[in-house]
Amino acid sequence: MAHRGDYHSKEQNTPSENPAPPRHSTPDSRCFEVLRRLLTEESSLAPDHREDLRQSGLTDDTILQQHFCSIWPQTLHRLLGFSVQGADSAMLIPFPNPAGGLMDHIRVKVFPATLRDREGHSIKYLQPKGSPVRLFFPVATIAEALDGEAPLWLVEGEKKSLAVAQLGLPAIGFCGIQAWHTAGSRELIPDFDLVALANRIVELVPDGDVRTNQHVRRGAEGFALALARRGAKPRLVVLPDRLQ
Repeated sequence: MAHRGDYHSKEQNTPSENPAPPRHSTPDSRCFEVLRRLLTEESSLAPDHREDLRQSGLTDDTILQQHFCSIWPQTLHRLLGFSVQGADSAMLIPFPNPAGGLMDHIRVKVFPATLRDREGHSIKYLQPKGSPVRLFFPVATIAEALDGEAPLWLVEGEKKSLAVAQLGLPAIGFCGIQAWHTAGSRELIPDFDLVALANRIVELVPDGDVRTNQHVRRGAEGFALALARRGAKPRLVVLPDRLQ
């Protein structure tokens, strides 16, 4: 079973993994035009991409509702602004905009899953260099997540947040254990300004194991403290090993 616990710990001054984007490196309008065209024209999802989503527990209705689509190396290069050696394809993850439509935000999962960088680290998700971190709002529960009084589930990972939303629980995804703040700040990113947090229970669900991974632990502690400063009541949810 998942374990929940109230957070009462000292803030750790750890460096951010999400530097504030320099102006010259952010995606330009041509990049976003490619994104809009991909999502407004009839798009398709490759069988292995669909299976990846299903393996994460997502239903076909959720997959359709979130507008996932497949892209190929030439388009991937145009969206990211750099080449990804060894990538056969990628799955575009559209980010719903709470105001309606979709954000001008680009994030993809690359295939095959065996890709590595020069240091040997696994490559799964990419976005343009210098682009900011954003929150991921599952469409099914977006209204309740923004303005509801029920406990809010903040879940690391877009697919995991969608799986929680499928259960009818108001959920928002974050894309990494440090993806709640930018460099030089220990406060929440601006997307949180849209979310009712005061006096609200927030179930914080990191992807990694906070019991053994100090990096995850420090990130979760800082996140919880930032939520508490906004009046929320954060509680840590520790996933069973089979769900990590």
